[in-house]
Amino acid sequence: MRSRTKSTAAALAATALLGGLTACGPSGGARAAQSASPAASPGSSAPASASPAAQGGGRLADRSGQEVLTEAYEATRKAESAHVTATVEQEGKPMRIDLSLDKKGNCNGAIRMDGMGKLDVIKSSEFVHFRGDAAYWRGAAKMKHAPQKQTDQMVAMLADRWVRVPASDPRAAPMTGSCDLTKLTGDFGTPSPLARKGDTATVAGTPALAVTSPSKRGTQTDYVATQGKPYILKSTVSGDTTGEALFSAFDVPVDTTSPKDPDVLDISKLGGPAGESI
Repeated sequence: MRSRTKSTAAALAATALLGGLTACGPSGGARAAQSASPAASPGSSAPASASPAAQGGGRLADRSGQEVLTEAYEATRKAESAHVTATVEQEGKPMRIDLSLDKKGNCNGAIRMDGMGKLDVIKSSEFVHFRGDAAYWRGAAKMKHAPQKQTDQMVAMLADRWVRVPASDPRAAPMTGSCDLTKLTGDFGTPSPLARKGDTATVAGTPALAVTSPSKRGTQTDYVATQGKPYILKSTVSGDTTGEALFSAFDVPVDTTSPKDPDVLDISKLGGPAGESI
């Protein structure tokens, strides 16, 4: 009976979590602002001046909007790591992403989906760790049409418990794109020649210059740091869709320390042939 219980937990963890729900990460992360719902954030920008940025913006004052974005996109793409906070839509439901990630595929943070609770994630070159709360696991069981008894059993065993999978395991693949900063910043392409500088502002205390550009869903505004490297600090969209994505902690190493918890469920060490419990 005990081995059957462990097999059930592993099966649900592998199929509901690794087989589908981990794909909810920001595989098109920089598009978050274009597909997002409004997000309240402590890093939101506030106008610092009502005067046009062409009269300010420091060393960027004498450059066109397109030139400012070209430099900003290049600087942001060169960052080895960053912290990203955004609200995106997954299957029509708002999903909050709060992740630190780097170009090596490491990440650490949390994902929250409407009606699905919270999912903590830590990914290193060796392991992928997940920890879902009770609401998350009930939502996962519902998506797999699990019986009520099985759902209750799974929640009792897995709620707020870390689950570990080797990073090389195919079941961990859906999270790879979510944790890849190179793919995320790859969405910063060639700026539009219609890009235009706006007002100066502050984003999480950092002076910035707003640059607006046309987008498929309305008007996109990128806030470019005017102190230090010209990183994109925030990207918003207004029009048919509204939302924002915030970027910070550039080049700060991602903490990939494995959870110090003796009750971590290691799927790779469960009995039976590989893949039997999937």
